[in-house]
Amino acid sequence: MISRFSRPLRHAQFRRVWLGQAISSLGDGVFTVALIGAVLEHHRTTDLGFVMAAESAALVTVSLLGGVLADRMRRSRAMALSDVVRCLGVLGFVAGAAHGPLVLAFLFAALMGAGAALFQPAFGALIPSLVPDEDLAAANALRSMTTRSAAIAGPALGGLLLALGGPRTALLVNLVSFGVSLLTLIGVKDKAPERTASESVFQEARAGLSAVRARPWVMVIILQGTVQLLLVMGPALVLLPILLKERGELSAFGVMVALQAAGSVLGGLVAAGLRSTHSGVTGVCALALLGFQLLCLTLELPLYVLGFAMVVTGFGYSVFGVLWMSALQRSVPDELLGRVLSVEMLGTFALAPVGLAVAPVAIGLLGNTSVLVGALVVLLLSTVLPLFLRDVRNFADAPAPDDAPSSLTPAVENS
Repeated sequence: MISRFSRPLRHAQFRRVWLGQAISSLGDGVFTVALIGAVLEHHRTTDLGFVMAAESAALVTVSLLGGVLADRMRRSRAMALSDVVRCLGVLGFVAGAAHGPLVLAFLFAALMGAGAALFQPAFGALIPSLVPDEDLAAANALRSMTTRSAAIAGPALGGLLLALGGPRTALLVNLVSFGVSLLTLIGVKDKAPERTASESVFQEARAGLSAVRARPWVMVIILQGTVQLLLVMGPALVLLPILLKERGELSAFGVMVALQAAGSVLGGLVAAGLRSTHSGVTGVCALALLGFQLLCLTLELPLYVLGFAMVVTGFGYSVFGVLWMSALQRSVPDELLGRVLSVEMLGTFALAPVGLAVAPVAIGLLGNTSVLVGALVVLLLSTVLPLFLRDVRNFADAPAPDDAPSSLTPAVENS
C-alpha cells in the first residue's frame, strides 16, 4: 500500500511540484492564523468576519476566470501567477494593511481569495500531465494527504509564530512559502492545452459550464456537494465544538480535528491503490460515513467513540476526493479540464459560508437534536438518490452506442 502511495514521487516533475505545494499549503495554514492575529490587533471580532468573507467572496467570484486561464496557458504558469497574486496579498498585510482602514484589509484579503481561485483549477488540471494514468489516483491521494495534513500543521505553526514573533513574523514565513512554490514551478515543462478556436473569456467560461451540463453525473455530484456542505457538513462542523463545550470536553476539540486528519491520511493510502468496478458507489458511500459522526453527536456517545467516528469521517472524505478527482481528470478532455474543475469548485463551495452562518441560527431555533437528525436525513437522501444514475455509480460517461460491447464480447464497465 505504501509503495503504491509513493509511486508518483518517482516522476521528477510531479515530485518537484508536490514538494513546492506541500510547503505552500503549510504556509496557507500559517496565513490563516496570522490574518486573525493581525486583524484582531486593531479591529473588532465582527470586522474579522467581514475580512474573511471578502476572501471567500473573491474566491467564488474569480473561480470561473481561474478555470479559463488554466485552459488558456500552461498550468504551471497559472499556478505561478496565483502565487504572485497571493504574495501581493501577504505583502499588503506585512506592510500594515490590517492597521489602517478596514477597506485595505478587505482588498488584500480579496487578493488572497482571487489567488486561490486561480490556483485550484490549474493544479488539478496539471497533475495528469505529470504522472502516467496508472499513478493518477496515487498522485491525487498524495495531494489530498498533504493538503489535509498541512491544514492541521499550518495553523499550529502559525500559532507558535504568532506567540513568538507576532503576526508580522508569521506573515513573512507565509511569504517565504510562496517563494519556494514559485521556484519549484519555474522548471516544470508542461504544455499549454490545445485550443481549436480563439474565444472570449465569457465564451470559454460558458464552454466550461456546457461541458458540465453534458455530463449529468458530474452535475449531480456537484449538486450533491452543495446540498451536503450546506445542510450536513456545515452543521456537523459548527456543532462539534458546541456540543463538546456543553459536555465539558471542549479541550478535546483539537484532538478530534487531528483524528479526522489522521483518517484522511489513511483514506488516501487506501484510495491510492483502490480498484473499484463502481468507483462512484464507493466514493458516494464513503462520504456517507459522516453519518457515524452525526449519530455519535446525536446520541452523546463517549468521547473515544466520537474520536473513532472522526477518523472514519476523514477516511471517507479522502476516499471520495481521490476517486472523484481522478474520475474528472480521466473523463474530461484536457482542453476543458481547468474550466470543469473551476465549475466544480464554484458549485460545491459557493454556499459553504452560508451553511456555516445559518447553522448556528438553525441550532438556536430548532435545537441540537433536530438539526442533527435533519442532517442525517439529508445525508441519507443525498447519498441514495444520486446512485440511481448509472454514470454516477461508475463515475464515468456511458459508452457511446458505437463503443458498446457486442453480444459476443463480455461487457466491461468503465471504472
